[in-house]
Amino acid sequence: MEISIPAELLFAVGVALFCMSLFLYARILKKLLAVIRRESGIWVLPMVGAGFLALGAIFHFIPLAIYPQLDPSRTDQLMQICQNRSAEAAGIFLAGIISILAGWMYTRWTSR
Repeated sequence: MEISIPAELLFAVGVALFCMSLFLYARILKKLLAVIRRESGIWVLPMVGAGFLALGAIFHFIPLAIYPQLDPSRTDQLMQICQNRSAEAAGIFLAGIISILAGWMYTRWTSR
């Protein structure tokens, strides 16, 4: 299997930019919570989401080391790739859910 280096670099840059945007989102949420005088730790949730996103990206790049020697008859390699892809999807999914949860909670508090 061939690895597309430009596509992988584009993915890495995209994940890095998305992690940075989640950190900025956390900082803005912290300031907004101070404006409404609500002591809460929900501003940490986007940072946790950024951590899950970075973890998902790590699981994305692990199988790239297997691809050059990939033998389709070896089920252990295929199983390892499937496990890493599942961990990657779970990390990205959790990052999205946690970030949406923080925004939903803030919107609920301010829209009463």
